[in-house]
Amino acid sequence: MAETGMHMIVFNIITVFAFLIPIALVSAELATGWPQNGVYRWVEAAFGNKAGFLAVWLQWIQSIFGITSILAYVGGSLAYVFAPDLGNNRFFITATIISIYWLATWMNFKGTKQSGLISSVALVLGVLLPSILLILGSLVYVLMGNEIQFDTTLSTSNLVPSLDNTSNLLFFLSFVFGFVGIEVSASHAKEVENPQRNFPIALFSAAIIGFVITLLGGLSVAALIPVEQINPVNGATQAFSILLNHYHLTWLVPVMAFLIAMGAAGQVSTWIVGPIKGLWAAGVDGNLPRYFQKTNTKDVPVRLLIVQACFISVIGLSFFLVKNVNTMFLILTSIAIILYSMMYIMMFIAAIKLHYTQPNVPRAYKVPGGNLGMWLVCGTGGLSTVACLFIGFIPPTPNPMGILNFELMIGSLCLISIAGAFIILNRRKKTWLAPQQSAATTTQNGE
Repeated sequence: MAETGMHMIVFNIITVFAFLIPIALVSAELATGWPQNGVYRWVEAAFGNKAGFLAVWLQWIQSIFGITSILAYVGGSLAYVFAPDLGNNRFFITATIISIYWLATWMNFKGTKQSGLISSVALVLGVLLPSILLILGSLVYVLMGNEIQFDTTLSTSNLVPSLDNTSNLLFFLSFVFGFVGIEVSASHAKEVENPQRNFPIALFSAAIIGFVITLLGGLSVAALIPVEQINPVNGATQAFSILLNHYHLTWLVPVMAFLIAMGAAGQVSTWIVGPIKGLWAAGVDGNLPRYFQKTNTKDVPVRLLIVQACFISVIGLSFFLVKNVNTMFLILTSIAIILYSMMYIMMFIAAIKLHYTQPNVPRAYKVPGGNLGMWLVCGTGGLSTVACLFIGFIPPTPNPMGILNFELMIGSLCLISIAGAFIILNRRKKTWLAPQQSAATTTQNGE
């Protein structure tokens, strides 16, 4: 984000009002009306079981690509603990992706309470603490009269990004990627005390904190590093290196790099179980073989987690296919955004339909403004996600693959990812339905 300079203010405003707020508002209403199993239950309630499965499949399969890119960020940060040059080493990044993910998967076998504790500690020590120190340190750095590394001119051209520049569109995806997934926590809504009250509060608190940290953190990095030197994978650690060297605290650089890596790893830990919980719920409803419906004593779908870890490992090996780690990082981000955009479009359409077809379902929170408010919120969010879907096919610059090869690769991987859901739905059998679900279905049919 720091690469955009003053444009990041407008980018952040657009992202928050056209993307984050619509998702947060709609998720809060749907989660308090249908508090179990997140997007799967919401889309299923509106369009049936198959559509619900497709929605949660998209949410899950995009996380395979998205988590891998986040783990690459972890690797870039960890490199500063040992040797900064390792941040561009494909072997180190790949080894980091695979080893940390399998470790995080094993830790999540112990249940939501355990993963929640890990995520909370990682949030405080690996996100909030480094962010606050970076923001305050950069502020002092600037107030002491040191040169700011980006143009702060308050002119239209410097504040408003031009849509003619495709790089600006790709930068917009980076902002969106920073805020995707706020609805994933709805998979855990039933585990929250008084979810009708507390879940919307948590949702909006997370949105506000995320916006403030993202904007101020991005400005801090931009102030410290010349734009042409910013590394997309470990730019935050670069900023700390400059800041701490300036204050003669070089010995703290590895410490901060480790904390940043821990924060990102904690984010990964959160993502490991969230989408899988929704996919598991769809599986119990007869959309996955009984083998993958098994849970352990902590109610964690361990077999699905193992399959997920295998997929992550395979995608992680993709870093061997390109010479530039940053290029693969952007490719994985683009695929994740495209797949996620499809899911969000389904979610917004489902919210509109449920608003009219099931108005009597109790919702502790409702999108303000009645019918007009629902259409405005879902329309705004829907248009922004459609835009993201198309922007995802724009290749980064420089692009060593060529435009056609890049778009063919992105398109092929997206089609293969989506095809998996249709293959499963086409092959599903009655025997896949869990016994308790089968009994419930029989009872409903008898009634």
